[in-house]
Amino acid sequence: MRKSYFLLLLLCFLSAWWTGCSDDDSGLVDKPTPGDPTPGGQTTTDEIYYANYFAADMLSEVYVWNKEISNDINKLDPETNEDPISTVKEIRYKKDGKEMDKWTMLTNDVESLTSSLEGVETTFGYSLALGTFTNTGNYFFVVSYVYPDSPAAKAGIKRGDIIMQLDGQDINDDNYLNALYNPTISLGMGEQQTGGISLKEDPIELTAVKMYEDPIIVEPKVFDCGGKKVGYLAYTGFDLASAQKLVDICRNFKEEGITELILDLRYNGGGYVFTECVLASMLAPESAVSAGEVYQTEQWNDEYMAYYKEKNIDLNTYFSTEHKLASYNLEVNTQDANIGLSKIYALISSGTASASEGLLIGLMPYMDVQLIGTNSHGKYCTGIVFESEDVYKNPPKELDNWGIYVMVSFYADKNGENPCMPDGLVPDVEVSDDVMDGYQLGDENETMLHAALEQAGKTDFAPRSRSISAPVYKTRSLHVGPAFGKRIDTRLKDKIELK
Repeated sequence: MRKSYFLLLLLCFLSAWWTGCSDDDSGLVDKPTPGDPTPGGQTTTDEIYYANYFAADMLSEVYVWNKEISNDINKLDPETNEDPISTVKEIRYKKDGKEMDKWTMLTNDVESLTSSLEGVETTFGYSLALGTFTNTGNYFFVVSYVYPDSPAAKAGIKRGDIIMQLDGQDINDDNYLNALYNPTISLGMGEQQTGGISLKEDPIELTAVKMYEDPIIVEPKVFDCGGKKVGYLAYTGFDLASAQKLVDICRNFKEEGITELILDLRYNGGGYVFTECVLASMLAPESAVSAGEVYQTEQWNDEYMAYYKEKNIDLNTYFSTEHKLASYNLEVNTQDANIGLSKIYALISSGTASASEGLLIGLMPYMDVQLIGTNSHGKYCTGIVFESEDVYKNPPKELDNWGIYVMVSFYADKNGENPCMPDGLVPDVEVSDDVMDGYQLGDENETMLHAALEQAGKTDFAPRSRSISAPVYKTRSLHVGPAFGKRIDTRLKDKIELK
């Protein structure tokens, strides 16, 4: 059963178009029933009317920057605003022209959003970096990694493969997203040669399928580094389904006797705080977990902080071996899974965001965390996905598939510090992710892993033979999809409930 939350009670004096509290004890706000659109009054459909109201309620009440955008919320006028999705994006918080909130979003397809956050996508099963030919301006793709058992994997596509054409056409601004969102695609593959990239004769045909994209994309490994054992874990997203698998992996690492871990988060765009906490409890010093020390702190907007103080509600997150998520009926036990690490080498990039940044920040006060790579994304706040049934006792049917992912708090370490605010974590050792280096993830000679192993003391590498490099192109990561940049703490809903 869905619950009513504290945010609803404060709407009586914060909602932009409040007309009076209801007589029942639901905590809801009476809203005028939209009438028929008329030239002199409501010009929006009932669906858009309610969507504007819903967005305004959330941003007025629970948004961490609610005061800063209070004047702009009026743009969500339910009677006249025809595009509440774009308006939410327009009014989310900016400072001195810089977009401080890149993540709050209103959607009319919350079902797809929540499905993607669970790792279930209709997909070809690859992650791509977008390249540009500097001499023509046309695009090409390089495959960053491939999910096991996906259409791409079954077709033999692997990291470093080059895509030059889509459905027989050169790749440009008009068609490049087809590589991700079309139901079927014909890929014209390229190969590196001295002086450039040439097109292969035979294209690869793919059909997208709905599948679970397992974020553990490479079989975990253990390397010998000068007599000590160092583990390697590549992890691309904190979904709920992988939580128990992480426990099994950490128990195996413990049995193997590793003392240090290379944690590859370069493609990890975030996910659920629940899974983040599960992993943190197995990587942190066992003494900190046993003592239940503070893992992270949270800072909400002024109204909520005053309320939490009055009610003596604890906003801290603590290390633990018992992890429960009541709203999903999920329990994970990490007893005997703490590895006993002395150091973590974290591989980061602009694709490292949100929950992955939160994990590293929460661990830093307790242990040696060395950052290797390039600056992370810089997602320093936590959000909640609200659906209309989370908010209203009798939600209008017009809002059946509407939802909002809204930033509700800033997270920080136990000391209230967040070194990724506002521009991301800065690496201790700067190394770029070279998707065209000719090596697969998990190979000791793959560029970023090689750098981490060197830091760990490994010297006996196999001889390296790099792929041909050509000066006519450059690449950048292509981060797309609803899961990127999400740090979702569903537990916070329980914290804001009033009896």
